[in-house]
Amino acid sequence: METVRDVRPLAYERFFETSGDLLCVLDREGRFVQANRAFRDVLGYVEEALVGQPFAAIVHPEEAAEVRAFFEGGGEGDATLRITKRLLHRDLSPRTVSLSLRRVAEDAAIYGTGRQVYEHESADAGRRHEDVLQKMQATARVGGWEVDNRTGDLYWTEETYRIHEVPAGFRPILETAINFYTPEAIPVITAAVEGCMRGEGYDLELQILTATGKRLWVRASGHPVFEDGKVIRLIGAFQDIDDFKRREIELQEKLAIIEEQRSAIHAMSAPIIQVWDGVLALPVVGMLDEARASEITGRMLSAVVSQAAKYAILDLTGVESVDEATADHVVRIIRSIQLLGAQSIVTGIRPAVAQTLISLGAGFAGARTVSNLREAIKLCMRGK
Repeated sequence: METVRDVRPLAYERFFETSGDLLCVLDREGRFVQANRAFRDVLGYVEEALVGQPFAAIVHPEEAAEVRAFFEGGGEGDATLRITKRLLHRDLSPRTVSLSLRRVAEDAAIYGTGRQVYEHESADAGRRHEDVLQKMQATARVGGWEVDNRTGDLYWTEETYRIHEVPAGFRPILETAINFYTPEAIPVITAAVEGCMRGEGYDLELQILTATGKRLWVRASGHPVFEDGKVIRLIGAFQDIDDFKRREIELQEKLAIIEEQRSAIHAMSAPIIQVWDGVLALPVVGMLDEARASEITGRMLSAVVSQAAKYAILDLTGVESVDEATADHVVRIIRSIQLLGAQSIVTGIRPAVAQTLISLGAGFAGARTVSNLREAIKLCMRGK
């Protein structure tokens, strides 16, 4: 049973327990190792009552011979028994169940899947059930695969064939399966598969080139199956996510454009102007939040350095009101400019803004203040 539990315990245990089909795991002698909720509910057992009990003991005595023969037959290879039998409910009433018992040699275990058959169901009910499962798989565009790590044999489910758009009769091998990936993805998936053979699972979103040449985004995942501490096979899922991925990429591109536009708007709302040799002016309009103040400071400092500016004029004519946070942002901009060796000049302070700055106790230490931009430029020219 440890072999079964090694494969993604969380996901696979949930699948095992929530499946509507009857699922069970038996040892080589046909004794219960585990049975899922659907199996227990149909027959009225709690798990503790089943574990360790022979499967044949719950088969109606008149129909148990074939089942006992399967378990007693032994054999070294894989084998499958498909039956429709009456199983005994805990109250000894019969329940007709269609079962498939598969003996897996390398796991030393027997896996059982089945479903309850009701009297009104026709002989074609099982086939219809299988058709529904196939259609669900096709709708979800999820296929499966398995690799025998000892022989290299590769198995694909029907949906995996459809996703690759391969013709009927195509026999996949590991090398050709990897070569379906795009050139830039081949090294990635190769490294992932090699890591999986060493016991490391993977879950990747990559592109393949189908047999018809279509470039397709897929989600490929693989998980190792251990026996005696060694990886004996790999199993995984293969999903067509092309529509979703292309919408995601389109959304990311649109968000990038929006961000560029936002940055451009911010730059336009606070342009850095070279008004004279070595003289820069920064008109500020509106409120300053943390993000905008940081962006303005970064652009202003870069301009001071790149143009070797001696003066930086901060024009607050477009600022109608300030709060404590805005005043703090302005002070930090001025101090940053001074640290680079340029002189700060503040212009255009409105009366209402001046009163607020006084009430807040904010001052522009080391910075000159003048009434307007014209006076600031004159001051810079006299200084030069």
